[in-house]
Amino acid sequence: MATTSPSERPPLALAPEPASDEPPPIDEAQADRLYADTMAAARRAARVAAELERAARAGHPAWQAAATSARRAEASLRTAAQVVPDVPPDAPADPRRATVLGDLTIDRARRAAFWTDTPLALTRLEFDLLVALAERPGEVLTKDDLLRRVWGYAGRARTRTVDSHASRLRRSLHAAGAPGATVVNVWGIGYRLTVTDDPEAA
Repeated sequence: MATTSPSERPPLALAPEPASDEPPPIDEAQADRLYADTMAAARRAARVAAELERAARAGHPAWQAAATSARRAEASLRTAAQVVPDVPPDAPADPRRATVLGDLTIDRARRAAFWTDTPLALTRLEFDLLVALAERPGEVLTKDDLLRRVWGYAGRARTRTVDSHASRLRRSLHAAGAPGATVVNVWGIGYRLTVTDDPEAA
């Protein structure tokens, strides 16, 4: 009975690896590109809306309907950009390039913020709001000022944009263990950042 030497045997066929159902992770560069693309689309929608609004001055209701739809598209795109998350950093903030206020550390270069060693889960606009408040800690910034500095809006605040983002920022800080009042609502004026160990501080 003939035998086959090991060198003559055909190689074993390897079963193909099952395809992963997990999507590839989004890295920081991709997240930044998606945010920038969404904001660019919002600006384009704003320009189209402005052109349609000028056409609507002729009085035809169809132009006005088109302008209204374009403004809604702009608002939807801006909302989408606001909730694009920052990719969490892999390492703690570098204290040499960070803003440190008590237990709060803000690393602007990597757009990362920490309470003690706990990273804060913030959207881009929540991070920008925290930075604006941290630039003048303890000082009250008006809603109009925050809208200009964070959102780039001019004119008086007519929405609850600042309020909703300040509320989410406050919750993120408290979830990370921040005691006391950190993002303080000064009724009728705006907000201030107070980093304190006193849980009764207002």
